[in-house]
Order: sequence, then C-alpha cells, then structure tokens
Amino acid sequence: MHRLISSLLLAFFLSGLSGCGLLATRSSPNEILEQASQQKIFYASYDSVWRAAHAAISYTIASENQDYGIIETDYIKSVDGWLPPDQTRPEYKSARYKLILTFAKGTTGGRESTRVTIEKKIEIFRDFISEKKIVPSDGLEEQSIFYRIEREIVIAQALRRAAMQENN
Repeated sequence: MHRLISSLLLAFFLSGLSGCGLLATRSSPNEILEQASQQKIFYASYDSVWRAAHAAISYTIASENQDYGIIETDYIKSVDGWLPPDQTRPEYKSARYKLILTFAKGTTGGRESTRVTIEKKIEIFRDFISEKKIVPSDGLEEQSIFYRIEREIVIAQALRRAAMQENN
C-alpha cells in the first residue's frame, strides 16, 4: 500500500512539472511583429547612437544609464506630447505616456552595430477613482524617433568626414 501511494505521488508530481511546460504561452505573430516594429539596428558605434538619441528626444529625461543602455523620459501629458500628422488633438485627453529606450551593442556581419528598442507606455485615466487603462501605441512616434536618430548619425558621420578632408 505504501509503495502504491508513493508511486501515485511521484506520478502526480512529475505530471505537474511537465504540465507547466505545456502551458507556457507563445507569442502570437502580431506580438512578434509589434515587438520588431519597436526596434531598429543602427550600423554605428554605441556612443554615437547614444548621442544621436539624446539629440532626437525632445522630452525631459527622468533617468538614464549609459552602462546599462537605458533612457527613460518623464511622463508626458498627451496634450503636450507628439501628435500624428493627421490629428489636431490627442485621442485621449486624460492620457499620459513615457518613452523607454533600450540600447544593446553588437556586431552584424562583422560591422559594429547598436540595437535600439523604444517602448511607449500609454496610460489613460478616466477619473480619480477608476484604475488606469494601458493602451498600445500606434508606433508612429517610435518610427519618427528612429528616423531622427538615423539622421543625427548621418549628419555626425558627414561632419566627421568633412573635418578629415579639411585636415588632409
């Protein structure tokens, strides 16, 4: 009897361990696409991408750490923030958001590269009592920031080349 109970307990325990792996969630194709649209790889040094990001961000920075590769802005009221070109006022007046930029060094095809990920956290407040609602970003501001970072890098590289030609 003791042997039967211990066998059943062992079987139950092992099935519980394997069940956790079976219930693991997979990312849907839409989530993978959304995550990929929030990041871009720049073929430039980490320091030059960091400087370009600082030049491209026009918001107050709440915290930053170049060693860990994170820049986080203060919360921005939607009425003071970025608007898509087709809108004249924000969709949610009681919303606020912040941007979190994450940087990672790397090499791609033997070239020095830096991956930048931008996460825009949007919170909507209905009133003082109810909980805040988190809504996804449309990705337009993130794409705009990526464009501005890229332009800053191109301008810095052109100025560097012009200075080298002038010295020769």
